[in-house]
Amino acid sequence: MKVTVSAWDPGYSESSDRITDPNKTRLNLDVEVDSGEWRPMKATVPPPSRVLLVDGVRRLDARVDIDVDGQPSPGLCASYAAGVVVCDLAAHSRSAAIAASRVERGLFSAAAQQDLSAGLTVSYRARRVHTTEPNDLVNAVQERLTRLEIDVAGEADPTEDDLLVIDGALRHRAHLPRAVGFVKSHHRRYLSGLQADVVHRLEPGQRTPVFEIGTNWRRHSWYLRLPGGSGAWGGVARLEAPSTEDLAIDEVVRLADTSTVVLPGLASSAHKDPRAPQNLTPIAGLERMLRAKLGDPRLLLRNLRSR
Repeated sequence: MKVTVSAWDPGYSESSDRITDPNKTRLNLDVEVDSGEWRPMKATVPPPSRVLLVDGVRRLDARVDIDVDGQPSPGLCASYAAGVVVCDLAAHSRSAAIAASRVERGLFSAAAQQDLSAGLTVSYRARRVHTTEPNDLVNAVQERLTRLEIDVAGEADPTEDDLLVIDGALRHRAHLPRAVGFVKSHHRRYLSGLQADVVHRLEPGQRTPVFEIGTNWRRHSWYLRLPGGSGAWGGVARLEAPSTEDLAIDEVVRLADTSTVVLPGLASSAHKDPRAPQNLTPIAGLERMLRAKLGDPRLLLRNLRSR
């Protein structure tokens, strides 16, 4: 197996977003209240003693060409890491600490047969992908990162009283107990008319009623406004919870109320984070730590090219 590092910027065209056809999206707006009775909602449930926030980061280190028996195939060297930060809300100081973190590196290709060394202590594990399309290789990196996030979430040993917040959509992670997905950006706004107007009227610490989204997978969702935003959608995040027979609507509503009580207090400030307030302060700190663990990309690229 001969590997040649491409001169292309590894981050070129790295988007892994999969756009959902809006015509195939089905909404059920009558989950918590009738659609005609939507209004901003406040929560009065007691907060959990702990909140666990899970996030991951990825970096495309190099695009490569892999030659096996004269047949070239594109590949992708990527580093990715996931971790969990635990916020102890019962402590007087409301402390936060990293509970678990892991780093992996992979060589993603349809032709990868062996690991690829990038120095004495670093190697990219061969990950077979049944495609040669560049965006599919990036999607394979994201899928591996999702699995890593699931693993580290289990390592944090969550209890049945904890709230588990996954940074991003809950897809492929809906089986995690007491988990909600935290979606910071709005590539698509699902609501319109009266329901969209309710989003515009939300005050910090208020949420919309729970509704259900059906695309190629089903989940419950609600919008929550965090403090510090400006404009109709400023400071608004969308949260997700599983839509399964094992999770009753009352439990989904309780998850929505719990997130409404807890997350506004974790919102970031604009003078500290350009992605404020949606980029929650514990997640921002976790991301910085994880990116540091990925190592120096220039050194890794140099080692790959000189191997």
